[in-house]
Amino acid sequence: MAALLQDINGRAAVILGDLSDVVVHDIYDPLGARLYDAVALQDGHELREMMAIARRTTGPILELACGAGRFTLPLLAMGREVTAVDLSPSMLSILSDRLDAGYAHLRNKLTVVEGDICDFDPGRRFSTVIFGCVTVSLLDLGARRRLFRNMASVLAPEGRFFLSTTVPEGDASLAAPGAPVENLQLVKDSTGMPYCLHEYIVPDRSVREITLIPEDTNSSGPVNVFTTQVRVLPPDQLAAELQANKLAVLAMHPVKTPGSAHEIVILEVGHRA
Repeated sequence: MAALLQDINGRAAVILGDLSDVVVHDIYDPLGARLYDAVALQDGHELREMMAIARRTTGPILELACGAGRFTLPLLAMGREVTAVDLSPSMLSILSDRLDAGYAHLRNKLTVVEGDICDFDPGRRFSTVIFGCVTVSLLDLGARRRLFRNMASVLAPEGRFFLSTTVPEGDASLAAPGAPVENLQLVKDSTGMPYCLHEYIVPDRSVREITLIPEDTNSSGPVNVFTTQVRVLPPDQLAAELQANKLAVLAMHPVKTPGSAHEIVILEVGHRA
């Protein structure tokens, strides 16, 4: 879906409304992918917890929505064999560049698949499946159903499927009920260029709108802005959807998110008894 200026709300919309030449990109398009990756690398939330979980498992790992390798490369460095799946050729291109730059000796442990994680058939079962970075929030209900049905067949009998999601209760103190929540963070791209990351949480807390605007909007030429919308999927909602697809939440692992506007939890999922 194309990103549109009219879909941006809050303070970000006010800033952009004062500019004469704005080009809005989806944050996952070829131009936005490298900015998204640079921002993700500045966020250590979840990486520590997911690597600690991986260390408690054995055998090959299936990583869903691997992106540019935020988890993939540390997993390889741990000596694990990884099958990494992602639908974005732009993100996989960054992953390939990173492998060449510092992990070429580990390529034989990595299988990269460009494809839809909801329908991907690895031709084998995995005892460990990782789906991080709260990426499940990008999937609509139909896609989540497809994904969970797929995982029920891909996951080994005693295997574990680890996926992260947000805990909306973490926003309760930030604004009165029925009012939007807005947060601002300064981030930098890979060249050090600063961006203002605007997070706009809609009044019913069901969606987070993320917009990245260059801090310097006075340069000549169009201002490139990057945006995306992500759903807020509480753990109990995902637990019910998993249960309907022969899976069950066995444990929840909190993620330390100091200074963040929301909390993250990793769901540990296995086959339903």
